[in-house]
Amino acid sequence: MSPLDRLSRPVERFAHAHASRLAAAVTALVVAFLWVPIAVLVFMSFADGGVLSFPPEELTLRWYGAFLSNDAALEAIVTTLTISLPATVVTVTLATMIAYAVDRYAFPGRDALQLLATLPIVVPLVVTGVAMVLFFDGTLGLPGYVSTVLAHVIRTLPFATLVILPTMLTFDRGLEEASKDLGADEFGTFRQVTLPNILPGIVAGSLLAFTMSFNEFVFTYFVKGSGAPTLPVYIWNQIRYDVTPEVNVISVVFLLVAVGMVLVAVSLTRVELVARR
Repeated sequence: MSPLDRLSRPVERFAHAHASRLAAAVTALVVAFLWVPIAVLVFMSFADGGVLSFPPEELTLRWYGAFLSNDAALEAIVTTLTISLPATVVTVTLATMIAYAVDRYAFPGRDALQLLATLPIVVPLVVTGVAMVLFFDGTLGLPGYVSTVLAHVIRTLPFATLVILPTMLTFDRGLEEASKDLGADEFGTFRQVTLPNILPGIVAGSLLAFTMSFNEFVFTYFVKGSGAPTLPVYIWNQIRYDVTPEVNVISVVFLLVAVGMVLVAVSLTRVELVARR
């Protein structure tokens, strides 16, 4: 037996004897690493003192009241929604069309279309942001609002496509053939058979796209211009110039929106079935 084997045997015996405990400990550490900072953030939103003083000496709800009476913050939420909602509609429409084309048709550039639709995921955000500034503002001269909506579409389209495409690929095409055999045309078959069956993926992709657009900062910061800031940009400005626990309250709003979107996706679409497919 080699020296390495003699050293590894006790380690293997220890691992076999305590595997469940080790797995539970590692799981607890990972969960703590992910959620303890968020829990601290939520707790600090009730702090009466400074934003960086932990633990707080007193707890209060006054920063929630300050947020609700802050016209600039509420305007930032409205601005965010006026960008995120149309960006989500455009994103889901394009993602559904891409998924349908990739699944149903063989054409030159089919593989390239899949690559281009998902490529922005791997491109650094700053590089894409600079490119969009040069193209949208410098070359096309688009207004800041239009540039921002298009930037959000570029940001969210890859993720919506990755959600909707598997739903389209796993759809039973035999149902469409049965519909056509019964006399339905192409559009009627899509509206009455295909769309209801792929709707879980579309809704899940919509919620994911909206959540990402609602929280998008980098692209917005590059292309928004001098108009009213979105909520992420507003938070950034507050951190830079006027740090108060109200920033924690706004961050809690972001958290509630993200968690709420996930819960709605699970309850309305049963996305766990899509994932198992």
